[in-house]
Amino acid sequence: MRVDERPTVVVAAVSGIAAAFAGLEPTGSTLIDVVLAVIGVGVVTWAGSSAPWWVLAVTSAIATAVAENIVVGVFGAGAFFGAMWIGVQRREQVIERAVVAGLAFNALARSDLDSFHGATALIGLALAALTIAFGLRRRHAQYRRAVWIAGIACVGVALVALAGLGFGALQAEDPLRAGNQLARDGIESATDGDYAAAADQFEQAAAAFSDADSALSAPWAQLAAFVPVVAQNRAAGADLAAAAAQASDDLAVALRSIVIDDLRLVDGQIDLTAVEIVGVPLGDVRESVATLDEALTGVRSPWLLSPVSERLDEIADEVSENRPRLENAAHAAELLPGMLGADEPRTYFVAFTTPAEARGSSGFMGNYAIITADEGEISVSDFGRTRDLNQGGSDTRAITGPDEFLAQYWPLGFNSGPGGTVEDIVWSNVTVSPHFPTTAEVIAELYPQSGGTTELDGVFAMDPYVLAELLRFTGPVSVDGQDRQLNANNVVDFLLVDQYELDEVEGRDDREDFLEDVSEVTIERLLSGAVPDPVELIESLSPLVAEGRLLGWARAEAEQELFAATRLAGGLPSLDGGDGVAISVANSGANKIDVYLERTLEYDAVVDTETNEVSGTITVTLTNTAPATGLPNSVIGNRARQPDGTNTLRLATFAALPIVGATSNGEEFRYTPAVEQGWTVASSFVSIPAGESLTVEYAVAGVLEMPDGYTLATNPQPLVIPELQQILVVDQDGIPLVQVNGPADEPRRYSEAP
Repeated sequence: MRVDERPTVVVAAVSGIAAAFAGLEPTGSTLIDVVLAVIGVGVVTWAGSSAPWWVLAVTSAIATAVAENIVVGVFGAGAFFGAMWIGVQRREQVIERAVVAGLAFNALARSDLDSFHGATALIGLALAALTIAFGLRRRHAQYRRAVWIAGIACVGVALVALAGLGFGALQAEDPLRAGNQLARDGIESATDGDYAAAADQFEQAAAAFSDADSALSAPWAQLAAFVPVVAQNRAAGADLAAAAAQASDDLAVALRSIVIDDLRLVDGQIDLTAVEIVGVPLGDVRESVATLDEALTGVRSPWLLSPVSERLDEIADEVSENRPRLENAAHAAELLPGMLGADEPRTYFVAFTTPAEARGSSGFMGNYAIITADEGEISVSDFGRTRDLNQGGSDTRAITGPDEFLAQYWPLGFNSGPGGTVEDIVWSNVTVSPHFPTTAEVIAELYPQSGGTTELDGVFAMDPYVLAELLRFTGPVSVDGQDRQLNANNVVDFLLVDQYELDEVEGRDDREDFLEDVSEVTIERLLSGAVPDPVELIESLSPLVAEGRLLGWARAEAEQELFAATRLAGGLPSLDGGDGVAISVANSGANKIDVYLERTLEYDAVVDTETNEVSGTITVTLTNTAPATGLPNSVIGNRARQPDGTNTLRLATFAALPIVGATSNGEEFRYTPAVEQGWTVASSFVSIPAGESLTVEYAVAGVLEMPDGYTLATNPQPLVIPELQQILVVDQDGIPLVQVNGPADEPRRYSEAP
């Protein structure tokens, strides 16, 4: 075929330049990618000027088929019809062939198949090879030789580049692996509060990453920048190593500046200046971890080979998992001076609760303390009993909200009197809701109306399990009327069981006394200097926070956000468009029988993953293992005029889906419907005789949003005996999505089974 090369070269140049605007990223370097796009598409277009019409037709048809949008499809279709027209004409039409080839390969450059990454690139390369092979067959021998020489030269350069990169990679492998492990160890040490060890580990990690960067940036490794795919892997490794080295070095410097011992409580006082000083390096830690996280994200490329990608995934997962805890520490350091009264005195309400008499939030509140913080000095300004609050204040006490709380719990003494006033038992039921932020808001509104002299800045709740952990720091305590000392190992049994046996022996009717005594002595000991450093204290109490036995609420929005981030806020989990199931029971017999309550929550559901329709059955079984005789009246007696040993309680079943009916023993089970925090609620008052069980089945059905696929939130109540969960959720084909069988003691959000 006779080819006039000059117009053909012009068409090829235009085609190549047009391809440069397609956003191709064969190496990840903008300049090199533009050059490769211009040369690559230009050469194929030039070769296409002498390619057979059927080669151009096949190429154009495939380009049309994989087009991402209609505009690109129109260009591909135009190229296809042009190729067919050339075939019909049976003429050389060199320029027309070049135009068809240029349109086809520019369409391919702007398309991307979803089947797997690089599918369009592989198709494009195959079609380019086909076009060049058949196009060169019809060109002069000198051009064929030139193309072959250029091709061999490119292969040679690629081989040399690969060899250089291989040598650099071998040199970088050990320091990159070492830096990876040291950085992960450093993150773990930092989140555990061992800042000195973390600083050493990050310092070593910085040196290792720097060595890896040097190896991957050596001159013999730089040639890889011109080789597609290989270039991304070299750049990713070098960029990660450089960024990780800098971030690790910054982390080492910041962590070495943290002196956590300066934050100890000494004689009821925390040094606010020390808190502010510590806050600076903690803020630097947060920024350095964010930089490392951004570096890990920034070097990601779908072209990365599996070994490099897996190494990035390892450290990225470690950073993602622990970054929130480090950020929370920095955020806490920023907020702590204000919470300790740096700007103005703060007042906090602490509820001492017991799960022996169940309530939705932590348990029945027997006693309370008022803690004051003023310029870092912490003191107890009041300590009292629930009955004091019930009897305190005026007869016009009222609660104005939240509306959902009043709509569901008003029969328990809330907003039920004339003009919306509350009953005199309101404080006995104030912890009835399982959503602690709501509980705390109600306490904050009620307290100034119940004899309190000031508004509350925060509310906390803790049960005997928390007191037991605090006694590990204070040492044993003695209480009036008891020969034995109470310590971390025996205080829970004493407060939940043993103290009530003394009621009958000693004729006591103030059964809150010992809870008050232990709580007051423990708090006084802590404020006098028995508190460890914050890291040790947080590590000790974190499991109890997760279980919902230690809860906190703050009036200030930023502080409440911190409590929510650290799980201290407790409460019902957000459903976020997913599924959910939970039980909450509240004792209505005014006794301490719930030590003997066992609960089983079963959930069987079918999810149509195509329509998001879900239908299932929630089965709740409550077993009362208490005896009918042999225990004090304060334990097995009740105010509901039921036989001794009967557990009378309010059962509330929570679901994400609408509850469409309930049965017990084959008969209709009546319940009162409500809504709380986006959950559907069915509540009923029930009585369970000694040694017997009650089983209720709730039918649920509806459509979920499921933005992240199927998820299931649970919220086991912190009782004495952990809830037993038996959950099986399957899809429409019977494949399990969530499967759980065992005791549960903290809220969980289950995702689809892998």
